[in-house]
Amino acid sequence: MSIIAQSEVQMKKTDLIKFVRNEITFSGALKINMPDAEIERIIDNETEAVYDLDRESVEMKYTIIPKGIFTTRNFRQTRTIQFPDCVRFITRLEEIKGRSSMWGINDPDISFTRLMNSDLFLSPLGSDTVALRTIQWSAWDQMKNYTLVDLNHSWNPKTHRLLITGHDPMYNVYAELSEKIDPTILWDDRWVRQWICAKAKKQVAKLFGIIPMTLLGGATLNASIIDQDADNDITACKEYWDKNNNPDWFLCFP
Repeated sequence: MSIIAQSEVQMKKTDLIKFVRNEITFSGALKINMPDAEIERIIDNETEAVYDLDRESVEMKYTIIPKGIFTTRNFRQTRTIQFPDCVRFITRLEEIKGRSSMWGINDPDISFTRLMNSDLFLSPLGSDTVALRTIQWSAWDQMKNYTLVDLNHSWNPKTHRLLITGHDPMYNVYAELSEKIDPTILWDDRWVRQWICAKAKKQVAKLFGIIPMTLLGGATLNASIIDQDADNDITACKEYWDKNNNPDWFLCFP
């Protein structure tokens, strides 16, 4: 992240701290003095939580890993590739090679896939023999070396490391991944602000529940009401995100 980007995030966080403070004090009606450091801690923690709860807080990105990466000493020793912290998951990993070509010919009518399909669907079923099928299936198995592009891998979301558990890639590798959106964009979402404010209210209720305090004029603060209000906001946020987290596809079985 550049210095300018860091400055923008810090300015936006300062505005969010003021917003949270106004929310927990009812725009100054209550004299509750929560330190900026504590509010900032809540913002950082709950922002990370939102990335796990809201599917719209991440977006799909694509990148190409050069094949030279897989010949470096570091990869040979660890078989891992380090990604930045903004990457949440690797959803697809495959080599970029001419999987539809045959003998170097890129004509779509002359390909392994077309050849295999024509044999499976247009073969003389009446004259097939066990020996013939055994030989054919063995040939298709060998041809996977030319057509197989998916790479066996393992992703660790805590270390942001990609472990290649399969063969060494011989071509550039296409990676499909999910990346966090910029927190300044995330904080513009009213549901995210509501979630963060609710968590701040929970801290206020916990503080006044542990150490009862008397406000100016001898009034006492009812921490249970603040805690219940925070719980209602948290429930509303979870219900909204759960509704949006439904898959975009479904499976049908006969």
